[in-house]
Order: sequence, then C-alpha cells, then structure tokens
Amino acid sequence: MAKTVFRRATARDAQQIASVAARIVLDGSGETGLPPHLTAAAVVGRMRSYRRRGAWFICRIDRQTAGFAALEPVPDEKKVAALGVWVLPSFRRQGVGTQLALMALEFAREKGYRKVRGRIPAGNELALSFFSSIGALVPRVGGDLRYELPL
Repeated sequence: MAKTVFRRATARDAQQIASVAARIVLDGSGETGLPPHLTAAAVVGRMRSYRRRGAWFICRIDRQTAGFAALEPVPDEKKVAALGVWVLPSFRRQGVGTQLALMALEFAREKGYRKVRGRIPAGNELALSFFSSIGALVPRVGGDLRYELPL
C-alpha cells in the first residue's frame, strides 16, 4: 500500500517543488500558470517573502513528491490570497489536488483571509474543472479565466 503524506512545505522541500514544476511544464499539456523556470532558490525566496502570511504545501507518495500548492498573499489586499495547485499527471484524479487545496484554504482561514483567487490559463480545462469542483466561482476575464473562492 502506498504511503501518502500531506504537509506544509519547508525550504528543504524547495528542490522537490522545483522538480515537480519542471516536470509539469515539460508535460506539454498547455499553459500551467507556473512561473517560468521555477528554481529551488525562487521557491525559498517566495516562502521567505510571505512573512508568515503564505505557505506552500506538498504531497509525497512513496517518497515521490506528487504535487504542491502555494498560497500567497496578494499585495495591497490584506484579506485576499492567491492559490495555485499543481499535481503531476500520474497522480491526478486521486484526490491529491483537492487535499492540497483544502490544506491551503484552512491555512488561509487561520490567517484571516476572506477569499482566495487565481488565474486559470486559457484552454486549461483540467484546472477549470478542478477549481470549480472545490467551489470556486470562475468568470471569464479577457482570454483567461479568473476564479474566486470566498472563505
């Protein structure tokens, strides 16, 4: 039986997060919403910039990082955070993304956020389906979709 662990990520997980991000980008299934060439140093830098108002979360299945989520404070909007969730293709549709999102949403509530939001790249039907399934409202803005989820 597979050993599955969900937890808040630390700086020690940055290389694993960067590796998963690179694999998702290389998968070629369209725009991912990930920053280009996300490095371990960039992950650590982002983690430190949050000043305890944001966090990353990871899922490990049998010693392999299956996916991660990032909850980031939105500058100039104290009660709003941005949420992104990314899961390797081989682990999708197994509840990994949902559990990562639920952890991030719980963290957001604990920090006093009133809503989370994000961008779904045009044509990313998997992301649209996922964010809709966790209750996000998804209006079209230009070519992209934007989602919001009140907390």
